[in-house]
Parts: sequence; structure tokens; C-alpha cells
Amino acid sequence: MALYLILASLSMLFVGAMLGYIVIRRQSVHAPPAGTLSLPWGLYVSTAIILISSVTMHAAVRAVRAERTARFRRAMVLTLALGLAFLAVQAPALVELLQTHHRERAGHLHLYGLVFVLVLLHAGHVIGGVLPLAVVTLRAMRGRYDHEQFAPVRYTAIYWHFLDIVWVTMFLV
Repeated sequence: MALYLILASLSMLFVGAMLGYIVIRRQSVHAPPAGTLSLPWGLYVSTAIILISSVTMHAAVRAVRAERTARFRRAMVLTLALGLAFLAVQAPALVELLQTHHRERAGHLHLYGLVFVLVLLHAGHVIGGVLPLAVVTLRAMRGRYDHEQFAPVRYTAIYWHFLDIVWVTMFLV
């Protein structure tokens, strides 16, 4: 129940942030025309990474339920590696967004700064997901989970899929 309450509150945070972005984007006289906002290539790469990580996380849950221990452990390690890769790719993309913001704000375009804040907000929550993912992966390596005892794996997967959905939604908006 606590996980679902956390996800509900995070959903409100991200929906509010997205609505704020949409309002600013539509009402600002300095906003560029739709489709002209140039995003760093790293955001496209990180989108692919987080989508793949959701697939590997799903595979981990399926594997632990089926008592396929080796497959489960590989999927957990791969998901953790992809989560870290997501953050590693996002870091230079954030720097690039900030640099673009500094260049464009002279022309009263602050949209890149807002996009920077939104991406940083999501990255912070990914860090919050990588930490339990690392703990669950470590415990998986120690044989702590099986087809009857895997609730932490499932909860981590639910949060990870939530982050995936939020990122794809933010990226599309």
C-alpha cells in the first residue's frame, strides 16, 4: 500500500510539472514554435536505455517466479547496469541543456532551463530507484529470493516501470 501511495504522490508531482511546462510553453511570448526545441542526443539514447531496462526488469520478475535463478540474476545485473548507464548518459545531456539555457536566456527563452529542471527531477528519482535496485540485485546474488519470496523484486520492478512511464511521457511532451 505504501508503494502505491508513493507512486500516487509522485504522479501528482510529475503531472503538475508537466502541466506547468505545457502552460509556460503555450503562453510564453518567447517560446519557440512547436517542434523547434532542440534536445541533446543523450536524451534520445537514455530513452532507449530506460525502455530496455524496463524489459530486463520484467524478465527478472518472470525469471524469479519461474525459479530460473541464473536468468533472474543476469536480468537484475543488466537492469542495474542499464539504470547506471541511464544516469551516465543523462549527466552530459543535463550539462548541454544548462549550457543551452545560458545561451538562450539572453533572448528571454527560459524553456531550456525548465526542461533541465524536469530532467534533473526525473534523474533524482532514478537515483532513488537505482539504490533499491542495487540492494535487490546484491540480495539476488546471495540467493535471497525464490518463487515464493520475491516481494522486494516486484516492488522494485513496479517503481522502475513507473519511472519508465514518467520518462517516456516527459520526453514525448
